[in-house]
Amino acid sequence: MPTFRYLAKRGPQEVIEGVFEADTRANVLTHLAGLGYTPVQIREARTGGESSPAARARVRRIPVRQMNQFTRQFASLMRSQVPLMRALGILKEQTSHPGLHTILDAIREQVRQGQTLSRILAHYPKVFSPLYVSLVRSGEVTGTLDAVLERLAVQADQEEALRAKVQMALAYPLFVGVVGLGTVVFLLTFVMPRLLKLFVSFGGQLPLPTRILLTITAWCRTGWWWGVVIGVMGLIAIFVRSQGATSRLWLDRLVLRLPVVGALVRQVELARFARSFGLLLAHGIPILQVTEVAIPVVKNLVIRKALQPLPAGLREGGSLAACLKTLTIATPYFVHTVAVGEEGGKAAEALLEVANYYEREIERLLQILAGLLEPAMILIVGGIVGFLVIAILLPIFEMSALVR
Repeated sequence: MPTFRYLAKRGPQEVIEGVFEADTRANVLTHLAGLGYTPVQIREARTGGESSPAARARVRRIPVRQMNQFTRQFASLMRSQVPLMRALGILKEQTSHPGLHTILDAIREQVRQGQTLSRILAHYPKVFSPLYVSLVRSGEVTGTLDAVLERLAVQADQEEALRAKVQMALAYPLFVGVVGLGTVVFLLTFVMPRLLKLFVSFGGQLPLPTRILLTITAWCRTGWWWGVVIGVMGLIAIFVRSQGATSRLWLDRLVLRLPVVGALVRQVELARFARSFGLLLAHGIPILQVTEVAIPVVKNLVIRKALQPLPAGLREGGSLAACLKTLTIATPYFVHTVAVGEEGGKAAEALLEVANYYEREIERLLQILAGLLEPAMILIVGGIVGFLVIAILLPIFEMSALVR
C-alpha cells in the first residue's frame, strides 16, 4: 500500500505534518476530513530516498533506564486520566533520549490516524518486547491500561534492582582485580627492571624465583603486544562463535555447569519466566498465547529449549502444574506452588510468588558469590605480590651473606 506525506491545518494556528498509508490520495483526503483537518499538501512518499520517522526509529535501541522511566511516567499519566494523545505529547517533551523522542513522535502520529497503541508498539520489537505489547493490548481490551503500565513499571524496577545487585556483588572483586593487575604491571615494567639489573651486575647464580621474574619482566617489556593480540583475537573468536545457535547453546550449557554461577543463572531465568507468565495470566491472556510470549523471555537457550514442550502439553488438555512436572528445568517447589495455586483458582498469584521466591534465592546466591570472589581475588593478588617480594629479597639475602 502506498504511503503519502501530508501537510494539513485546522484553524489559523494548528498545522500538522505526517504520513498515512492509503490506496489513493482520495482516501487520505477522506481521512483528514474525518479528523477535521484541511489538506494543504499531499504527496506520495518516495520508497528509495527518504524514510519516515517510524522507519528510522524502528532500528534504534533505548537504554533500559530510559525505558523504565518512560513506563513509569506513562503509567502516572494514565492513572491521572490524561488523554492518550496528550500523554504521548508530554512524554515526548520530557524525554531526553533522541531515539525515544523520535519513536514517540511516530507513535503519536499513528495514534492520531486511528491505530491502537498495542498495534503501533508491535512495530518496534527492539524497543517494546512481546511481553510489553501483550500486556498493553490486554490493558486496552479491559480498560485497565494504567494498571498494566504500573505493573510493567514495577517489573522493570525489580529487574533494574536485580541488575544493580549483580553489579554491586561483582564491583569490589573486579576493582581489586583491576587495581592488583595494574600494580603488578607497573612493578614488572618500571620498578623490577632497575632492581634486577643491579642483581645481574653482581654476577653469580640468581635464585630460581628471581630468574623467573627476569624472564617475565623481559617479556612484559618486549613481547607485551603479543598478549594484547592474542587477547583481542580470543574475544573476537568468542563473539563470533556466540552468534551461532549451536555455539550459543554450547556456551549457555557451559555457564549452567559452573559452580554457583550456574545456579544463579538458573534462578534468574526461572524468576523471569515465572513473573512474565504470571503477569500475562493475571491480565486475562489465554494460556497458550502466554507461553508464546513468556518462553522467549528466557535468555539462556538451554533453559528455553527445556521449556519448549510446555505449549504442546497444555494444548493436549493438561494442567499447568502437570505440564511443568514433565520439564527437567522445573523444580519441585515451582511445580507444587503452581499446583496449589491452580486448585484455588490463583495460578497467576502462585507464579508471581514463585518469581519472588527465586529472586530471594538470587540475593542469597549473590552474597555467596561475592563472599567467594572477594577472598579469592585478595589471595591471587597477594600471592603475586608475595612472589615478587620473595624474588627480590632472595638475592639480597644471598648478597648480604657473601658480604659477611
